[in-house]
Amino acid sequence: MMNLDEIKIKWTLKENDKKSNISLWDEKADYFGNYAIPTIEEDKFLKLLKDEKILNKKFKVLDVGCGGGKYSLALANECDEILGIDLSPKMIEYANENKENFNIKNASFLCENWHDINVKKTNLYSNFDLVFASMTPAVASASTFEKFMECSRKYCVLRCNIKRNDFIYDRIRKELSMEQTKENLNFLYAFKMIYLKGYLPKIFYEEKKWIYEEPLDKAFNVYIKKIKSLKSVDMKEENQIRELINKISKDGYVKEEISSVIATIIWTVK
Repeated sequence: MMNLDEIKIKWTLKENDKKSNISLWDEKADYFGNYAIPTIEEDKFLKLLKDEKILNKKFKVLDVGCGGGKYSLALANECDEILGIDLSPKMIEYANENKENFNIKNASFLCENWHDINVKKTNLYSNFDLVFASMTPAVASASTFEKFMECSRKYCVLRCNIKRNDFIYDRIRKELSMEQTKENLNFLYAFKMIYLKGYLPKIFYEEKKWIYEEPLDKAFNVYIKKIKSLKSVDMKEENQIRELINKISKDGYVKEEISSVIATIIWTVK
């Protein structure tokens, strides 16, 4: 097994265009920002948090990579206060709108890139009883993961895909001769760091399938920005992507079939 220093060398942020990354999540905001607030009874992740007894009405909670604020608002009634952080201005706009629409007073949202934020120079450091991140690229390196843990004084929860198949996205990556890695190395590195720091994490697994459907033009914008967040795309490649999506579309819509195995890691920090 690698030691902590070796993990820090290997687990680093990939080269990408920060503007493209923000633009990608702004593009997805209409999809992720329109939701009914899930309940503990119907949502497996929320039920897991309750079953593991890490929810408390007196807790301060931090949601890293909160997106449109779905889980932040869902947990607002289960804690004293909750803060959600996300890099997408449109996601944060939706989160604040939904906060007002659902009349939730103890949730707040901050538009910041977790990759850049310095938690020791803010009021985030060791200031939360529960810190969690669900299905977000915000925690994607040893440095972003260490910041994540440093904000907690009690519990940490990391939820991510460990295997995922996206029918259309995988075809696009193959068309552009991009690497077809299915395993999530973030999960493996995170588990190793938790263990090497002396903590004893619990791991829970969930299989999930869902449909992501968008109008043709919207879908093209999402996929092209998704690819641009990973690599530079020239006009020839952009046309390849457009042609493929046009072929796959039906009646002006693109339907993406997604299946994944999700892992949730829960641990207590000292």
